[in-house]
Amino acid sequence: MSRKTAPARRLLAAGASIFALCAFAQPALAQAGDEGATLEELVVTAEKREQSLQDVPVAVSAFTSERRDTVGIVGIQDFVNFTPGMNYSGTDRVSLRGAGRNTFYIGNDPGVASYSDGFYSASSSELFKTPLFIERTEILRGPQGTLYGRNAIGGAINQVSKRPSKEFGGEIRASYGNYDRTRIEAVVSLPVADNLRFKVGGSQDHQRDGFIKNIGTANDGATIKRTYFEFQVEAEPTEKLSIFARYNRSSWDDTLGVGDRLNNLVTPYDTTRSFGLIGSLVPNPQFGYTTPNPGVTDSYVMNTDTDGYGQLRGNHLLTTTVSYDLGFAELKYIGGFQQYNYQTGGDYDGVSRAGSIAIPGMAVPYFPQLTTDFNEHKRYYSNEINLTSNGDGPLRWILGLYQYEEEYRQRIQLAAPNQAQLAQPLTLTGALAAANPLRNFADTQATLNSKAYAVFGQATYEINDQFAVTAGLRYTKDKKDGTELQRLIILSPAIAAGAAAFDVSTDVDPTTPGVQNFRSLKNSWDAVTGVLNLDWTPDEDTLVYGKYSRGYKSGGFLLGTLSAQPEADQEQVDAFELGLKKTIARRLQVNAAAFYNDYKDLQLNLSQLNATGTAAANNFVNVDAEAYGLELEAIWRPIAALDLSASYGYLHTEITKGCCFYDPADPGALDPNATPSGGSVLSNGARLVFQTLKGSRIYQSPKNKLAANANYTFDFAPGSLIVSATYTWTDETYYQPFKSAANRVKAYDTTDFRALWVDGEDRFTIIGYVKNAFDQKGFTSNGSTTPTAIFDSPNPGTTSIVQTRTAITRGLIQPRTYGVELQYRF
Repeated sequence: MSRKTAPARRLLAAGASIFALCAFAQPALAQAGDEGATLEELVVTAEKREQSLQDVPVAVSAFTSERRDTVGIVGIQDFVNFTPGMNYSGTDRVSLRGAGRNTFYIGNDPGVASYSDGFYSASSSELFKTPLFIERTEILRGPQGTLYGRNAIGGAINQVSKRPSKEFGGEIRASYGNYDRTRIEAVVSLPVADNLRFKVGGSQDHQRDGFIKNIGTANDGATIKRTYFEFQVEAEPTEKLSIFARYNRSSWDDTLGVGDRLNNLVTPYDTTRSFGLIGSLVPNPQFGYTTPNPGVTDSYVMNTDTDGYGQLRGNHLLTTTVSYDLGFAELKYIGGFQQYNYQTGGDYDGVSRAGSIAIPGMAVPYFPQLTTDFNEHKRYYSNEINLTSNGDGPLRWILGLYQYEEEYRQRIQLAAPNQAQLAQPLTLTGALAAANPLRNFADTQATLNSKAYAVFGQATYEINDQFAVTAGLRYTKDKKDGTELQRLIILSPAIAAGAAAFDVSTDVDPTTPGVQNFRSLKNSWDAVTGVLNLDWTPDEDTLVYGKYSRGYKSGGFLLGTLSAQPEADQEQVDAFELGLKKTIARRLQVNAAAFYNDYKDLQLNLSQLNATGTAAANNFVNVDAEAYGLELEAIWRPIAALDLSASYGYLHTEITKGCCFYDPADPGALDPNATPSGGSVLSNGARLVFQTLKGSRIYQSPKNKLAANANYTFDFAPGSLIVSATYTWTDETYYQPFKSAANRVKAYDTTDFRALWVDGEDRFTIIGYVKNAFDQKGFTSNGSTTPTAIFDSPNPGTTSIVQTRTAITRGLIQPRTYGVELQYRF
């Protein structure tokens, strides 16, 4: 048995066992429970037409607004908890079944496509909408390279808005919680004719106390201040023509930021060595600091002196859907435009110390107040035309054309604003370099123009009452054209007496006089993707499907890094899946999927040294990998008052080819699990040992994940009371593709409780809630930085300086939160 067929056979056997179990359980369940304990049908648009969830041969996790209110699915991490195979790093990176991305530099794409009312949205801000504005969220797992195409190699997320009602009415919601958090939101539908209606809504969410308490002089971490406004219009000018348009605008001004950047340094400060050995540009700002890091004993406490910020400005989105019934088919246009400016930053040194300090060998005072600023501007639009068959015949089909274009600018600045020497650096020859008035020691700038075009088609043919076959193809063409500039200034007593600042920017063209620290990159990629699926419906309550699909993500760049390896080839995955959707006595639904994914040229951003060895650099590389797993979702209503639901995901990922790189968390390959390969080099006396990635897990892919909810409804004459409890558990997760323990985040669990009172006329709802009720501590990522080695003094090594520990920043789960919410419908 070959290495690749073994997991596939085990998964097929598991799928067969689940099917047999469901078949055995059906007669018993048919006689259990009471009348009225049946599950409602859930309609989704996973295949761009309305179908019952149980009839779609796709692994889909679907969340209605009603379920979100009952269970307490209020943020993206809650979606992750209840979706097998899904992970979210806390730095705006979603992955499904091991496919995602591990970099924020522009020029490359996510592995999971997000759609808002059919419009591809590159901003995760759309995922933070509350149930008041979203009718349904559908998370499609596995490659969706035919109907969705763009960046859907891991899957796709569809958000479907609540549309205007045909009757006048609306809803107001207000809530108050701990951390002094208030939220008020409202919507109103305004029908002006039988075929024309409007909807207006908005919200304001303000959390004044941060999740992370700052004992320094700067503001707390993870405060929230966000506003949202939307306007919708829906019309049917004729019996065959329908039009829907939505405009929304959002604004954020908080210290949490897009991607829930809730992270903190959780290891002791690096206080003993005055200058870092690997890629440092300025002296160690924590050198000689005597105050211990409060984040070691309590990860929700920090000590900084520069205010943090996360600002989303000018976030405008406009999307339109126009449908026309041609009789034999429906012609649909979906178009949209979005733009935004996002800026985040604050303290970079990680400590709170005023004034200057002395650095050995440095003749001038060193001011360790370091800052960071990340600023990006993005605008994009797309157009899609679909022709979808009508009728109840054995053949169903859809054809489509797609176009997308985006413009993107990004600037990342690291500065020492009080260090005067940085304002006028020298060249390495001693001459004056260009002025540096912002006193940046690292300044990266990049621009990107991306274009994509696609044509696709998919058809399903019902062979008979039990069997149907689906085939689809998509051709995609991607073009990217970008520029990048990077300036690096080093301030080091090791270079010259007096600690002058020197421009050590990478010269990408040594044949031309001067330092050419900028360049342009341009390329294009294309691919044919598709799906072949066989359905078997032995009865109206059972769907079994076997599927092969190919997914694609375009190649790209790490713009702004001047990397020696700035470009990666396109990704490709060949995916095999066996699925079962079973409904038993209309009271129990069990959906299962077993899959095997073979990834070729998976894209990784790995931190290495730049060409001159003066700073940490980023290389964009490709590796091969595989992933296989089993996903289970079940909903059971044994009696009318009780709902039980659970999901479980098993995900095995492994890099099968990729060498040779050093681990910034373990540069000497000292970890017992390290896999040295490819030799070693010395950098400032520190030995860097290269490793193979073969056998490592794909980043951001927990092996096991479990979620369960139980809710019970008590009916009274004045109304009803729903009590709900949720438990989630996430296995240990690696957030870099190396085997060292510093890159591993431990398993954690959370428990939530909710109580909802609904009056008899369904006008009022009062919700009391507590999330993470037992205040469990848990980490969701490595934060926004990679764990890095610390080399304490005195040197314990002999022939080279040896690492003694690691600096680690972790992304945090939200601590215990509780509050009350009032909903009023009119």
